[in-house]
Amino acid sequence: MKIAFHGAARTVTGSKHLLTLKNGKKVLLDCGMFQGMGTNTDALNASFGFKAQEVDYLILSHAHIDHSGLIPKLVKDGFKGQIFATPATKDLATVLMDDSAGIQEHDLKFVNKRHTAEGLPNLLPLYTLADAVAAEALFVIVDYNTWHTIEEGLEFCYTDVGHIIGSTAIHLKIVEDGKLTRITFSGDVGRYRDVILKPPANFPQADYILIESTYGNSLHDEQNPTPDALLKWIEHTCISKKGKLIMPAFSVGRTQEILYALNQLELENRLPPIAYFVDSPLSLKATAIIKSYPQYFNERIQKVLLNDDDPFSFKGLQLIESVEESKNLNYYKEPCVIISASGMAEAGRVKHHISNSIENSRNTILLTGYC
Repeated sequence: MKIAFHGAARTVTGSKHLLTLKNGKKVLLDCGMFQGMGTNTDALNASFGFKAQEVDYLILSHAHIDHSGLIPKLVKDGFKGQIFATPATKDLATVLMDDSAGIQEHDLKFVNKRHTAEGLPNLLPLYTLADAVAAEALFVIVDYNTWHTIEEGLEFCYTDVGHIIGSTAIHLKIVEDGKLTRITFSGDVGRYRDVILKPPANFPQADYILIESTYGNSLHDEQNPTPDALLKWIEHTCISKKGKLIMPAFSVGRTQEILYALNQLELENRLPPIAYFVDSPLSLKATAIIKSYPQYFNERIQKVLLNDDDPFSFKGLQLIESVEESKNLNYYKEPCVIISASGMAEAGRVKHHISNSIENSRNTILLTGYC
């Protein structure tokens, strides 16, 4: 057996780890997109470093784009095998891959207009929506804590790692020449005191562990964002200064944590009576999916659900879907909170909200992700 690392090695994104078994079968753990690599990003995403058509199986740890974002390209380039995922991961990956395809096709329209005007050849997207749809047809659902036999001598089990809804560690049992080898791939490991999710489950015994170390040398607050921290910024910006609080937030995870914190403030009768907007179609889809898997929530939210059937909603919350509605927020003059993607303000509608608000000293841009 051999293991080759084709991403998320000496960098964070682009998770792709290829197992080549002694019988020639190839198992890919994750198929993520490189992100934030500057001018090298496009080139890194253009080539896998292996032949897609030679991969037999793909086991997906979770839905984040740096773990799932190149699955449609894998299928486009010839992969025809099964893609294993938990139910929540399949649902989230579907909307994330569709969104990624749409962004690529949309952005290239503008690039190719310029290329045409300059007499340059048009560029092609990494993949299209049709490629994403084709990939989604290959998904096979596997639940947590159940050993799934892929073929003789190859089985795996998912355990919950509490990173996002449906996220997993992958535990493999591989038998070659009568010898059992146990390999664990951690995926992205969540926090033990996560605001929404259960803590990571213990790993079973393994011979080899492939473990992520994104924040391996960092200490984070146990719970972030907290209701008190958000209330401080709302009072400072929206109540005292009568301004807008713009909050870039990742569509999966951070947006829901913010909504839950604001809901807590309402339950405690401390939520200021202003308008709260979520302006991100992807965030709205992700939130709906997360709501549909309450069995993955931690005990704290389970208790909240006994008296509150929607811990991610509250009085004053408005959900923005259309481009026209989003543009109209530029003309909204009252104090308000706008939660919008992307989390690090590199793309998405939040860029426009920032550009329209940043010169007004009454407004605040509040980054909510780890830097």
